[in-house]
Amino acid sequence: MSSYRLNINFTEEALKIIYAAHQKLAITKAVVGNMGKAVIWVATLPFERNAIEWKQNYMLYSSREEVQNGANIKKLSDTTAIDNVVYDFSSAIFQNAKPSECVGVNEYAVHNAMDHYESLTFGLAQEVTVNGQTREGNPINALTLPYNHTAVMAPVEKVRIFLANSVDDGIVMSKQFSNAIEVEFRGNETEKTITYDCEKGMFIPADNA
Repeated sequence: MSSYRLNINFTEEALKIIYAAHQKLAITKAVVGNMGKAVIWVATLPFERNAIEWKQNYMLYSSREEVQNGANIKKLSDTTAIDNVVYDFSSAIFQNAKPSECVGVNEYAVHNAMDHYESLTFGLAQEVTVNGQTREGNPINALTLPYNHTAVMAPVEKVRIFLANSVDDGIVMSKQFSNAIEVEFRGNETEKTITYDCEKGMFIPADNA
């Protein structure tokens, strides 16, 4: 199980501007396949030096919140997820995990077998540690899945970092932000550092600072 660390640095000048604008540091994580919409994985007030850490393990969750811009996704049921299998969601729990040729390595799947509702919201969640504080199973995506349908989701180690106000963990992202930077961990890469350039109003890789 791989572990990852993202360092995000700010100057004193930058923090004064950010706090005056009532902004938070926000992070989303990429999912391919049946991804639905991105959900704010991390939203936090920044310090000069910030450390975001996570491991390559995931949870499947269900919710009744509608997948719409600005919705706050609240998990109602969840389970530690195993890749390469399909979970049935019935009796409001994830069960009967079974292999499927439609689901590969690093792919997570759920079949909505709850005939009590026309559709439910499903997605992946992942534990993350933010400046030493662990946040258990924050959602990273949300999709609407009708009864008797199956979704296959494949998370990738790519995060998007930006500043915004009126954001919090679990909020469906409503728009793209111009000051966002994408950071991808490829191959054996497990740690990266970015910094906020106050003059440019954007994040840049630390080696370009």
